[in-house]
Amino acid sequence: MPQRRRAAFYDLDGTLVDLNLVHAAIFTLANVGEWSGRVSYLLGFAARIPRLYIAENRDRRLLNTVLFEAFKGISRDRLFSLGEEYCERILAGHLFPRAVELIEANRAAGIEPVLVTGSPDFIVAPLARHLGIAEFAANRFVYSRGRATGRLTEPVMAGDEKAIWCEEYASAHELDLADCWGYADSHYDTAFLARLGHPVAVNPDRRLRAAALSRQWPVIRFEKAADSARTQDLDDDDENSNHDSEQSTRGSDGAA
Repeated sequence: MPQRRRAAFYDLDGTLVDLNLVHAAIFTLANVGEWSGRVSYLLGFAARIPRLYIAENRDRRLLNTVLFEAFKGISRDRLFSLGEEYCERILAGHLFPRAVELIEANRAAGIEPVLVTGSPDFIVAPLARHLGIAEFAANRFVYSRGRATGRLTEPVMAGDEKAIWCEEYASAHELDLADCWGYADSHYDTAFLARLGHPVAVNPDRRLRAAALSRQWPVIRFEKAADSARTQDLDDDDENSNHDSEQSTRGSDGAA
């Protein structure tokens, strides 16, 4: 009997890499054009910081909406060029080494990798190629005459929308989400993780860690990419966890 298809859905920021979306935004805006243009974009971004702080504590969708407003007017070609540069110069070097091992271990077990992230597609696309990942969901700009409007196309990849996207992806690809894995670091991804049969909290924030412990999800931590000699450990404070690191990083035989 042929083995059923399975997938592992990975968040990006804080889960696979030790950087966040704000870092990518600052890099892009600081390199978008001539110095006068960069200053204008960076000042616009700085003016949004209070709103970003409020949004981060309330609603991840709102955070994405406010953050990407700063990109209004940048050409699509320039964004994708900077995305390639950011991936090559910075992002690829900040992948957690054990995260890459996890992707490869799951792939070897027949579990297809899929990225599901609120990061923009012009950054996610080159990283997906770097990791050999064919499928991803990312935020995408609405463009007008080849320039970003500052608005995002629907669905905005944040919160519950990630779970909905996974459901639609599974339906289109004849997958059973009960057989699939999910990896994320933020409490905003709780609904996304809960929709999958094998959720794993990676480097979780306080609220996701509490949710993971109460639901008996595996909790794993990756060391900084710059410290690749160190190994991944299970959360030392998780008294209820009976999973070893092999269980939390392998496919069907290691499923919790």
